[in-house]
Amino acid sequence: MGSLVVIGKWFILSLAGLAAAGWLGSILLRRRGRLAVIPVATLATLLTLATVADLVNAHYGYLPRVDDVVGHPSWPTARFHDATASPPTRVRAHPNGSVTSLAIPGVHSGFGAHRAMIYLPASYFTDPARRFPVVYLLHGTPGAPVDWYRANRAAQIGAHLAAAGQAAILVAPQVSRGWLDDSECVDRPSEHIETYLIDDVIPTVDQRLRTIPSRADRIFAGMSAGGFCALNLGLRHRDTVATIVDLSGFDRPTHTGGMVGLFGRQPDLARLAAANSPAVYAPSLPGAPPMRIWLDCGRDDHTALNDQRHIASLLTGRGYTVILRLRAGGHDYGVWRPALRDSLTWAIPTDRATTTASQLDHPPQGA
Repeated sequence: MGSLVVIGKWFILSLAGLAAAGWLGSILLRRRGRLAVIPVATLATLLTLATVADLVNAHYGYLPRVDDVVGHPSWPTARFHDATASPPTRVRAHPNGSVTSLAIPGVHSGFGAHRAMIYLPASYFTDPARRFPVVYLLHGTPGAPVDWYRANRAAQIGAHLAAAGQAAILVAPQVSRGWLDDSECVDRPSEHIETYLIDDVIPTVDQRLRTIPSRADRIFAGMSAGGFCALNLGLRHRDTVATIVDLSGFDRPTHTGGMVGLFGRQPDLARLAAANSPAVYAPSLPGAPPMRIWLDCGRDDHTALNDQRHIASLLTGRGYTVILRLRAGGHDYGVWRPALRDSLTWAIPTDRATTTASQLDHPPQGA
């Protein structure tokens, strides 16, 4: 059984304590010289970690206020058996749904077993015969699956959509070996993330949960590097998924070590890079099966915006349904939170006619 652990006040106070200790240590170093080198080095290391976390929060709008940390509602957790097992009685009647985690082994990928964070709508427990579409939420770098629930408020968005008749299962899998590991969701010598997502994650989710196991009811969604993941994997596996949500993603891999850093020194490096660059292969994609793509970006996020405009043009040329939504902001959660809400309102199937862009509170704007 897994649970959503929300960062609490003591975490914030600990960061403040580390900052104070580092400030004091710097004074001692100036006053005592080498006598203070060892303790200050230790304090500096801790302060660096705290500062990095604080800078990430400030840059991405992750947890800008203490209220954002402690103000989240608690979410009950569910225990998984298989797709037909009766859900636990203690969460069956919860009005907002449940958040839990599920270990997904890397049987085909060799990636190992990693926990995906999952939101189940309330109707998953109240209607045991019902099956649901699935949204796969791919995190960015630096990042982890929990980012979708802590910073992007995916559970709250899922509950809101379910109440409006768009209930879906949300699955946030691990797409890297660690917070700073930039996998770009590709298969490479050190890890096979594409294989893990396509051949391990999706089959396991379909086996363990009451999903609708069809391409029309699967959505790949991602933010930042995860947006590239959603775009690239969705286009490479059009027989598996029909809808893509790309929030501020680029149109080709952007590993910090370049393509050699991503794929290693291989004789077919250029081919591997091109095969994982939508900007390169999109013009030759077939028009069938039809695809639906929502692109969303902040107006101040200039590099991502240029890429999204470019890929929107290429995919529209293939006959795909493409929406490009521009909104105020940069490369941060101030853009991604409302973008996730709007995009899933458009993307998740409903019992009634499919929601159109014009029905949203804030209709998409042209490129």
